[in-house]
Amino acid sequence: MKTNRRPAWMAAYLTGAICFTATAATVQPSWDLPPSQLKEGVFWQEHWYEREPVPGTTRRLRINAPETSLGRFGDRTEARENGLMIIEVNENLFQITGAELYAELWGGHPGTANKRVSINGRSTYQLPRFGTEDGHCTFSYPVVKLPVTDLVNGRNAVQWAVDLGTTFWGHAMVDQACLRLALTNGHPRLLEQGLESFSARLIARPNETATSEGINLVLDVGESLRGRIESVAFQGWYFGYDDNGDLRQRDWHGFTHDRRPAAHLGTAEGGSVAINWDTHLLPAQKGVAARALVRFKDAPGLVYLTPAVTDLVIPDRERAVVHLHETFDAPVPFWSRAGNRKTCTIVLDVDPARIEEAELQVTTWTGGAGGVKEYFTINGVHHPVAEGHSHDRQFNRMPIDPKILKKGINTIELLSDTEHHGIEILHPGPALMIRVRR
Repeated sequence: MKTNRRPAWMAAYLTGAICFTATAATVQPSWDLPPSQLKEGVFWQEHWYEREPVPGTTRRLRINAPETSLGRFGDRTEARENGLMIIEVNENLFQITGAELYAELWGGHPGTANKRVSINGRSTYQLPRFGTEDGHCTFSYPVVKLPVTDLVNGRNAVQWAVDLGTTFWGHAMVDQACLRLALTNGHPRLLEQGLESFSARLIARPNETATSEGINLVLDVGESLRGRIESVAFQGWYFGYDDNGDLRQRDWHGFTHDRRPAAHLGTAEGGSVAINWDTHLLPAQKGVAARALVRFKDAPGLVYLTPAVTDLVIPDRERAVVHLHETFDAPVPFWSRAGNRKTCTIVLDVDPARIEEAELQVTTWTGGAGGVKEYFTINGVHHPVAEGHSHDRQFNRMPIDPKILKKGINTIELLSDTEHHGIEILHPGPALMIRVRR
C-alpha cells in the first residue's frame, strides 16, 4: 500500500513548529545587482537543467526558428529539437524571496532574432540584445529576473524560442541553464545544514609592493563554520575587457563555463578563504568593488553571495599607465570558414619601445581551423586562441611580445579553410591591454 507522507518541513510548518521569515532586503535579490545594492548576504539554491539522454543529440539544448522544420536544414537532427527544457525545482515557494533564470547561451547564427523564453506558459521574457540580431557572433550569460509566481514546486517548463531574422537558419544553443532561488532567513535547509547562523563578508586591503600590485581579498567568517566551506569564488566589479559579452566594460566580470566560475578573480579551496587580486594590468580607476560566492560541503547547489565590498581603488602609477585598446572595425560577422579571411585592426598611439607588458584578450568559438596552422595572427605572428574543433567557447588572456606591435595600425587576421563551422571571434572582438612606461 502506498503511503503519502508530508515532507518534514511541511509538517513542522503546518503545526507551527517553524516559520519562514523573508530576508530584510529592500531590493529583490539578484546576482546581477550593482555593488551599491548588494548590502546583505543572501543564500541561493541553484537548480540546474539536467538534460535527459536523447539519441542523436548533444548535451546542448538547441533552439530553432519555425522556418527550420520545412527549410533546407529540416532533415538534420538538430532541426528536431523544440527548445523545451524541464528544470526540477522541489521547493516550498513560500520560502523563496527571489528567483531568476541564468543561462550559458551560444548567441546563435548571426542575424538570429527575437530570442525569448517563457516559464510554465505564464510569462514570456525577451532576452537582452547582445549583438546577434545585428549580425555579430555572440556568446552570452543572460539573467532573467522572475516573479516566484512563474514557478511551480516540481517540474518547470522553460521554453526557449527564436525567429529567423536575417540569417540563413534561425538557431541558438543553451549549454547550461539554472533556476536560482533566494532563500528566506531561517530556511529549513539552512537549519538542516547547520548554516542558519552563517554570515560572511569580504575584507579588502591594498597589496602594493615594489614588485607587485593588487588587492588582498579575505573572507571574514567565524572559525566554527569555516570548515563547512568547500570553495570561495571571488568576483570583481571594475572597468576592463568585456569578457562575458554583455556589452558592458564596467560591471561584474566573469561567467560560468559548464557551471564552473571562469574569468573571475580566483577561487580559494582546500581550507583557504583568501586570494590576491593582481591588478597590474588594469587601468587606474575608482569605484571598484568585489564580492564572493561561497559554496559548502555536502550541500550541492547552495551558494552564499556576500555583500559587496565597495569604494576600492586601483591607484595611478608613478612610472606606468595601463590602457585598453579595442578594435573598432571588426567585420560583421567576425567568422571565418571555407577560406574566407577576416581582418580587423587595433590602433596604438604609443611607441612599442615604451611598452612594458601587453596582453591579448579575445573570446572565440572553436569550430575548427581546418588545415590552417596559423589561423589567428597579429601583424603576421600566430597566437593560438581557438585550438581544436570542440565547438566551445574559449576566453583567452595571452601575453603579447611588444616587439611585434607597431605605433599606428596593427592588423589582426583570422582564417579557417574548413567546410564545416569554422572559427568565430565573439563580440565585441579582440583587444589589447597595454602597460606603458611613463
